[in-house]
Amino acid sequence: MTTAETESVQSVFEQAFENLRKTAETSIEMQQELFRKWGANWPGFPQTQGAWTERMQSFQKSWAKTVKEILGKHREVLDEQYGLALDSLEEAFRVAQSTDPEDYAKRCEALCRKSLEVLREAGELQVKELQDALSKWTELAAKSSG
Repeated sequence: MTTAETESVQSVFEQAFENLRKTAETSIEMQQELFRKWGANWPGFPQTQGAWTERMQSFQKSWAKTVKEILGKHREVLDEQYGLALDSLEEAFRVAQSTDPEDYAKRCEALCRKSLEVLREAGELQVKELQDALSKWTELAAKSSG
């Protein structure tokens, strides 16, 4: 494989990993902002101190359970994404082992398509996670306020 081909493969890897890094950073920033907003909107103080304390403790227990479930799902998604990244890396090594230009071009195209598909799936999963988290938080907030 020529130096230009090697640099091309390296460039594809760098772009794919940079896009994956940016996607992960954006997801984390969105989740942090969402949690900041949720924390600012905890139930109000309309009842007596004793009743309010019970409601707050109940809300905190439910919230802790929900956060634990959300983080568990998030970990599963990250594990899946890392597995896909490893698969892509193995595919990239196969691209680098191409012996003729036609095979190289086909493998590069397949790798690029797969990388884009992985990024799309990761984005969709992150949006779904955020939607599920928002739904659970809304349910908890509704239960604790009424």
